[in-house]
Amino acid sequence: MMFFRYMKFSFFVFVSLTFYLIAIKLNTSVWQEVVRYIILPLSFIILNYAFIKLILYYIAYYNNLLIFHEDKIIVIKSTLLDTDNVEIIDLHKITKMDAFSNWIIPNILWYGTLVIEQQREKVREFWYVPKPYKACTYLNEAKEKTAEKK
Repeated sequence: MMFFRYMKFSFFVFVSLTFYLIAIKLNTSVWQEVVRYIILPLSFIILNYAFIKLILYYIAYYNNLLIFHEDKIIVIKSTLLDTDNVEIIDLHKITKMDAFSNWIIPNILWYGTLVIEQQREKVREFWYVPKPYKACTYLNEAKEKTAEKK
């Protein structure tokens, strides 16, 4: 997931450096004002935008948590700019669980999608879950334990 973010960041840095090199080449007496007032600030803005986007992606990536407790699933979504969202899903309200990972890169890196269907046909998909098959089997076992307790 972060590979594409790094590619986007690299592209913006490349564009910013290209503008900077153009500014150096055009720094003659005729083009000096264009370079000073348009090209260099544009390069600076693009570079700052790339860094800020990368930092916000990191914050969003590490603050989306999926916690498996004995009889519930706690979903915490938190970002720097958005409001925090905490949701609790009871295991006895889950009717169906499925896990899948498509293509070769998710299979090599052991991440995928966890799909949880709740009562009243509410379907929740959690993307980029590490080892989704193991998480699905853990949830099935926890669901069976809670069913035995009742």
